[in-house]
Amino acid sequence: MSLSAFELAHPSNSLARPARLDGYPSFAYFIARDADAAIYRKYAHLSARNLLYLQSELHELEEQLQQLDGEDAKHIDDELAQKAARYWTHYSDPDNARACQHRSLQEKIRLKLREYHEALLLENRVLALAPPKSRTLKGFRKWFISKTIPVLWGQDQNLFTDERDLVALAPVETDRLDIFLQSYFSWFFKEKQQPESGDDTYGINREIFYYPQRRIERAGAVLSVLFSAILLIGAIVCLLLVSDRSINIRVGLIVLFISLFALVVGLLTNARRAEIFGATAAYAAVLVVFVSNDFGNSIK
Repeated sequence: MSLSAFELAHPSNSLARPARLDGYPSFAYFIARDADAAIYRKYAHLSARNLLYLQSELHELEEQLQQLDGEDAKHIDDELAQKAARYWTHYSDPDNARACQHRSLQEKIRLKLREYHEALLLENRVLALAPPKSRTLKGFRKWFISKTIPVLWGQDQNLFTDERDLVALAPVETDRLDIFLQSYFSWFFKEKQQPESGDDTYGINREIFYYPQRRIERAGAVLSVLFSAILLIGAIVCLLLVSDRSINIRVGLIVLFISLFALVVGLLTNARRAEIFGATAAYAAVLVVFVSNDFGNSIK
């Protein structure tokens, strides 16, 4: 079942469920019950600031290393400095004060560089996370604040106000046709889900309605097959009906059906541009071959 269709419902006299204190216990259960509810803050501002601090710290260490290298370069005739720059045994010599200074600085760089690179890689993965769908977030917020009383109090009641700073860990993949069905025909798919947090201290039943994704996907698949059949069979039937008309009329019908096909594929699916071009070209080829064969037969 998909959280993407959560809606707040009115309290009802449902069967008693195990009591769960409203707050972190009920909120955690709400998220765990459906993967689509796994919506969290990504703290983009704090993450960017942390990376900037790490970057500046590394930049300062880099400057210190360059200064040490510059001082070493001045002692070009120093045999010990030359050996420390070329032999590990001299570089790791505990009695070489300058080499010890290098090693101490290099240890700081190694630790800070590792921390910085790990932060960069984690930030890259976080930025790749998808934001929650608008309908999912709307239902999520409705559950979070029921009857003007948020689940979490204090500063946490404003956790989910900034939509740009939210990520969905497991968003449900839906195409535009499924979204259309959810938006305008939701009454046909909704199922009532009884509240799980039984004894609410403030008498709030955070009951919700589910729109099972399997039912929406099944309806979308049926409609997709119907649209495909109508566009293909309808085009062939129309072209057959005008087979005795001029070629201009038939070409006009081909253009019309190709435009309709491209419009349906582009608006009702998540197909990429290349996929839209490929599917439209294949559809156009079928119609052109059909007209060409019919036109050749009529000449004979």
